[in-house]
Amino acid sequence: MNRRANHAWIITLIAAALPSMLYAQEPIWGGALVSKIDALAAEILAQGPVAALSIGVKRGDQLLLAKGYGEADVENAVTATAETVYRIGSITKQFTAAAIMQLVESGKIGLEDPITDHLTDYPTQGHKITIRHLLTHTSGIKSYTGLAAWRPKTTLDLTDDELLALFKDEPFDFAPGDKFLYNNSAFYMLGMVVGEASGTTYREYIDAHLFEPLGLTRSSYCDEQQIIPGRAEGYEIHEGQLMNDAYLSMNQPGAAGALCSTVLDLLSWSSALRDGRVVSMASYGQMTTSATLSDGSSTGYGFGLGLGNLEGNPAVLHGGGINGFNTMMAYYPESELDVVVLSNTNGTHPDRIAETIGKWVHGIK
Repeated sequence: MNRRANHAWIITLIAAALPSMLYAQEPIWGGALVSKIDALAAEILAQGPVAALSIGVKRGDQLLLAKGYGEADVENAVTATAETVYRIGSITKQFTAAAIMQLVESGKIGLEDPITDHLTDYPTQGHKITIRHLLTHTSGIKSYTGLAAWRPKTTLDLTDDELLALFKDEPFDFAPGDKFLYNNSAFYMLGMVVGEASGTTYREYIDAHLFEPLGLTRSSYCDEQQIIPGRAEGYEIHEGQLMNDAYLSMNQPGAAGALCSTVLDLLSWSSALRDGRVVSMASYGQMTTSATLSDGSSTGYGFGLGLGNLEGNPAVLHGGGINGFNTMMAYYPESELDVVVLSNTNGTHPDRIAETIGKWVHGIK
């Protein structure tokens, strides 16, 4: 996984939080919005090198746009569409958080449970680490994607025990609850907790309890050996040219970033998550409430979801970055606006595209 890309959503939150009182245009909707998005996508592709984008925009129940631009597979000239399947990277985390909350609601997990209630052999080094700490990136555990020891192993199909061995004995970055530090280890471990508490595997649980009930037929765990119709190839940019992305064993991202989906499925997911079809409204409220650190300060992050503000417009959002792919989802509650941007090229900044669309809709300069 691209660690820098995994943090792209944080940059978006900071930029979005900068105050501005300049509203230079009327809000843009309907055909005018579609035309502007078409023009923006064409400009991005022309400036290149970018293989493809798929963009989805929805207001309430009204689908405003769901389109693909460019090529999902450059070598075979396969055009991207709204049904193109992308690796979504860390957008996976909200699915994992929702699975945890379902298990909380069924009484199989408690948010204040020590993680050793579920991962009995994990060495906590004298710290009390809870499920809540893992969900909110406040555990202090080392994130394996930031360790030099992980980089030579990215192509290996590591088992859970082998992956945990990369970081479990590393010193903590801070005492649990004292700081916020984005952490892929924490969400990988949450996937293990889902498996332990449900008596199945993370992959099986997500299929049976999230994808299948909601009819998300184009969403799945991104198994490289599985045939996934419409799957995009991933690309990276080297010296100004598109290159095939470096191989990554999809065992490794796990519950932190290993899912695949489409803009249409993600728009459907966003609606279902907030209207009570996935978890209760109370649980969704917890997922979208900022965590509080031990000193009383707010992190701007809930459970698998970031909390931002686009010049006075609250936002619930998260991006993703994984070999060959960058992604962004944003929801603006006051305008009921959903924006999903998926790309099969690292470095395309879907966060900026989503923010631009949000500004057009809200009439922000």
